[in-house]
Amino acid sequence: MFLYNVTVIADTDIHGAIREAIEQQLRSYPKTTVRLLELVDSPHEGVTYCIHLYAEDEAAIGQFQQTHLLRLQQLANSEYAGKVLFFDSKMKYLIDFSQ
Repeated sequence: MFLYNVTVIADTDIHGAIREAIEQQLRSYPKTTVRLLELVDSPHEGVTYCIHLYAEDEAAIGQFQQTHLLRLQQLANSEYAGKVLFFDSKMKYLIDFSQ
């Protein structure tokens, strides 16, 4: 099981539009659990969102990147050039201590 995190840092003046675009893009993602979070007390200027994808394998992450993430990046680059930054990380679950 993997956790794929995409951090999105948006300038304050456009963060609402970016959040709406993220929500529209992710509502239609049926394959697995996807969550949208807002980073509290971010050290960055602007507003920081985190997209968490819980995936069974790396192929599911690749599918997500090629469909939903690519569309979000294209929108940000075309409509909000220089105002949105994306970076991602992939983590593999080792132990679940909650069970």
